[in-house]
Amino acid sequence: MLLGKRLAELLRDENIFSMYVDKPTLWRLRKSGTNYLQWLSILITEDRVRICVEDREHCGRIVFESDNIRILHGGGYEACSNIYVRWSSRPCEGVDITGRIKSKLLKHVEELRRHILFVIDLSFWNEHTETEKRELVEQIVFTIKILRQYVHDSCLVLTSCCDEFIQYFEKTTRDMRHSVTIVKNNLRDFLKKVIKFRGKIAVLDPEGEFILSNVDVYSYNVFILGGIVDKERVDKYGTYRLYNMYRLWEFNIPRFRISLNGSTIGVPDRLNKIVNIVLEAKFLGQPLDLVVIRHQSKRDRIYRWIYEIQRFSRKVRSGSKITHVVSRELMDRLRERYPIDDKSIDRILRSLNVVIEG
Repeated sequence: MLLGKRLAELLRDENIFSMYVDKPTLWRLRKSGTNYLQWLSILITEDRVRICVEDREHCGRIVFESDNIRILHGGGYEACSNIYVRWSSRPCEGVDITGRIKSKLLKHVEELRRHILFVIDLSFWNEHTETEKRELVEQIVFTIKILRQYVHDSCLVLTSCCDEFIQYFEKTTRDMRHSVTIVKNNLRDFLKKVIKFRGKIAVLDPEGEFILSNVDVYSYNVFILGGIVDKERVDKYGTYRLYNMYRLWEFNIPRFRISLNGSTIGVPDRLNKIVNIVLEAKFLGQPLDLVVIRHQSKRDRIYRWIYEIQRFSRKVRSGSKITHVVSRELMDRLRERYPIDDKSIDRILRSLNVVIEG
């Protein structure tokens, strides 16, 4: 998004308002996402495409238009341009201006990295089961894809990377170019080097002492996350252990939790979703509560239903049996705010022995 907007500015500065893209480039843009300018900017920084100013015009239909830039492909005469974007294996037939566009984009990438940086620490890698290790690498790969939608994947740093993790990661990303910084040094050593240059730093911890607000999202530049997946075991205080192990309080780094109306129940815990929540709140100006709800999985919504019914119901005890009496208004609010299928709702109501009033 942000890098794509910068690309549009650079193109307009070159008096370029439309570009014809070849078939391999268009295939990659369609595969990557809906914002073609953002993904084209990523391809330029990775040396995957060439931007060529040619003597003849190429005409086609408009396949994407944004920020006064048109992307063309195919036959027809809906629009024409002498700017041809070719896959990198195909040489330019005119003047190649990729270099100067790329150099300006990379300067903007550095500005973005000063504005937002995510650090995932992998100190507890060896505590994970094999299934959890694969899941953790998968979440990091999805995090890379999320970062590319908004900024650039160089806005991700992985610290405390052991040889086994690097082997897992390289195997998973063997067909993928990326600009992630992989650091073997531990988190504390990394922070000593960058803390003077990176502005305000925060730890995102589900057990954090402070509730993260939109103001905090705007104020902080670096967000530290624990590379922890407890799919087959319980590690509720993993990020807090990380915080204590590296004595992060000595850097005056606070611990924030992402909450939903004061509770962390129903808040997504996957690394890629946490990063997505922060990015949407920071760059789209979305209220955190709404962003959290938008990224909930079905499991998250079910947990939230159970939590809110238990919290807001009137409890009637008969021997060892407890009946949760809820209002029709509460049920309507839950259906609207946390939509799930009727079958799941019936299971929740039966398991909690719910009676609906009104």
